[in-house]
Amino acid sequence: MSSLKPKTITFSKGDVIFREGDMGNVAYIITKGTVNIVKQIHGVNNVLATLGSGEIFGEMAIISKSPRVAGAEAETSCTLMVLTANLIMTLLKKSHPTVFHLTRVLASRLATANKNIIENRSGNIWMTMCRLLDLKFRIFTNSPEQDKEVGVNYKDFCYELSSIINISESEIERMITAACSFNLITKSKMVSRVYLAINDPEHFLEVTESLSNDVNKFRGKICYTEYVDIHDFSKLFDSLPDLIYKKIGVGDFPEDICVLHKGATYKWAKKKGDEYFLETKRKRKSIEELENVNDIVFVDIGTLKQIFSRLGYYKLGILLAIAAEEGRDRILAAISSKIANAITKESKGLDAIDQNEADEVEEELLDMIREVKLGKKE
Repeated sequence: MSSLKPKTITFSKGDVIFREGDMGNVAYIITKGTVNIVKQIHGVNNVLATLGSGEIFGEMAIISKSPRVAGAEAETSCTLMVLTANLIMTLLKKSHPTVFHLTRVLASRLATANKNIIENRSGNIWMTMCRLLDLKFRIFTNSPEQDKEVGVNYKDFCYELSSIINISESEIERMITAACSFNLITKSKMVSRVYLAINDPEHFLEVTESLSNDVNKFRGKICYTEYVDIHDFSKLFDSLPDLIYKKIGVGDFPEDICVLHKGATYKWAKKKGDEYFLETKRKRKSIEELENVNDIVFVDIGTLKQIFSRLGYYKLGILLAIAAEEGRDRILAAISSKIANAITKESKGLDAIDQNEADEVEEELLDMIREVKLGKKE
């Protein structure tokens, strides 16, 4: 087994780790520094993604036995753990034979589909995105239960789509938003990760094809190279999107740099309806005024972490089932992604919850919050 033990290798800033089109015989895990994933478009290297410590890259070429669809360069001095093809395949073979076979088949199909999309795509970026999402969702729905998350990982999907066509994150987000507004897909958040799910897989491509002209007509009317979205802006200044939103909310941003596309915004606002824009500011509640699980939005994360560790998985599952969206988000923000996945898989649906038991758990939660918070004040 000593021959399978991973070794480490270092690269200096700007070094080429591997090139697009190379056959892959090793993958890497970043232990220190950052790496740019790059793709040549019209002879110019475009950075598709920047990966950091703990992230893996280069593995798909090994599993699918196909050329690398993008290159990799050291953005900073970095240390990488080398995963040989022999090591990766050995680890895969230790899993159930069905899982191993399915992984190879799906990886090969994805590599072939990526190649076909690149060779056959037209200027219809909407359908390019939809076909890739359809493929990824089919892979997700057919993957082993124990390996499933809650949908197609949004970050990974954007990375793959960017490796196929030269498209900005803001353009991808525009099309995803359009797909959500037409109720074609659902975009959900689990702790810090965002997932995509197709609502009607059987008719998805048929419906998206019929909407193609409506969605694509906005492309080219905005020069995206002159604009940045909130996520891109936060990256420029090493900040966080949530912090930027807060500064916009309190008026700390000059109005002339916050712009909206007139046509797209009007269409979205019309769907929301007039009442949506008349919501009053939510009144803050004191600890004594908390009434139900959804009021935990007024409780700090530190206190919730302390209480949730005492409640246990079963009761947290009940709270997740009875909470509204904001309450669920607050619960998920206070627990780890591993615990969240375990609870989500094992928790009962709302219809299966005993109302008396749910009321008792909800009351226990509120009592514990009062005990902790009021105890601190004394």
